[in-house]
Amino acid sequence: MDSHKSQLEDLPNELLSEILKNLDARDVFRAFYQVNSRFNQLIQLFQHLQLTFHMNSNNFLKTNDEIFSFYVHTLIISPWINFNLQNFPRVRRLRLNNPLPKVLEQLQPNVMPHLEHLSVFYTYNMYEMVILHENIFSNRFVNLKSCELYEKQTLISIPHWTQSPSIQVLKTEYVDSTIFKIILGACPNLCFFKFYLYPTNGMTTDIPLHNNLKHMIIEVQDADWYNDDNTISAFLESVPKLEQLEIHRRPDSQNMRGYIQDYDWLSSIIKHRLPILRRFRFYFHLLEEEKLMGCIDENIQIQIQSNFHDVHKGPYQAQIFIDRE
Repeated sequence: MDSHKSQLEDLPNELLSEILKNLDARDVFRAFYQVNSRFNQLIQLFQHLQLTFHMNSNNFLKTNDEIFSFYVHTLIISPWINFNLQNFPRVRRLRLNNPLPKVLEQLQPNVMPHLEHLSVFYTYNMYEMVILHENIFSNRFVNLKSCELYEKQTLISIPHWTQSPSIQVLKTEYVDSTIFKIILGACPNLCFFKFYLYPTNGMTTDIPLHNNLKHMIIEVQDADWYNDDNTISAFLESVPKLEQLEIHRRPDSQNMRGYIQDYDWLSSIIKHRLPILRRFRFYFHLLEEEKLMGCIDENIQIQIQSNFHDVHKGPYQAQIFIDRE
C-alpha cells in the first residue's frame, strides 16, 4: 500500500495556478511568496492574471507588501479611503466608490499607465472630477477601453476635450444633447454607450454621424413624452449603424395613460433612423405609487403589450418589459 501523502507541491503548475488565482491576492503572497523558487516563479506569472484586492480601512498596505501590490491588476476601493495609488503601478481595472479628492488627484496617466477599465461612483461634485474627465476624454490614459462615470447631481464636465480613440465602452449618468455631441466626437471608436437622458428644452444641432456605435442604452425619467422622443430621434439620427437599442422609461405623471393609448413606442423613429437595427428592448418601469398604479392596471398592461407588438413588425426583434419598482 502506498504510504505517500499527497502535498500541494505535488500538483502540476497549471492546476496550482488555477487554485491560487481564485484565492485572495494578499493571502497568496503572504502564504507562498519566498516559500521556494517554484512558488516564486508561479507568482511571477501572476502578472498575466487579474488579482483582485479590496482596499478598506482594515487592510492598508504596509512596506512588506510592496511586492504584492505590484501584481494587483484589479483594485476596488471602499468609500472615503485614503491611500496611495502609486503602490499599484500595474493596475488594469480600477473601481473607486466615493473617493476622497486627494485620491482622485493621484489618478493620473503617469501613475496608472496600464489602466484599461475605470469605474468611478461619486456623490458630490468635485473639481478633481473635472480634471479626470479631461484626462479620460483627451487620450491621456492611452490604454483605457471602458469607463463608468456615475454622479447623481450634475452633468459630466467638458473643459478641453480632444479625442480618446481607445475608449469603446462608456457608461455615465446625465447626458444632454450638447454632451452627447461632444462624447461622440471625443470617442470615435465607441461601440457601447449607456446614459441617463438629461431633460432639456433646447436641442443641439449638427450632431456628427458616428458609424461605430453598435449598442446604446438610454434611461429616461419622463417629464414630456413628446420632447423626449424628439431628443431620442435626434440622437438616433447620428448613429445609423446601431444594432441594439434599449430604452428605459419611468413615467411619473398620472397623465401618462393618455400618452400611451396612441403611442407608437418609437417604432416610426426606429424605422426611419436605424436601418440595420437587430434588437430593440423597451423597459416600462412603473413606480409603486397609489395614484400611478391606478392609471395602469392589468388590462392596460395587456393592451400595451398588444399595441407594442402590432407597431413593431419589422426585420428587428422587439420586446417590451413592464415592471413595478
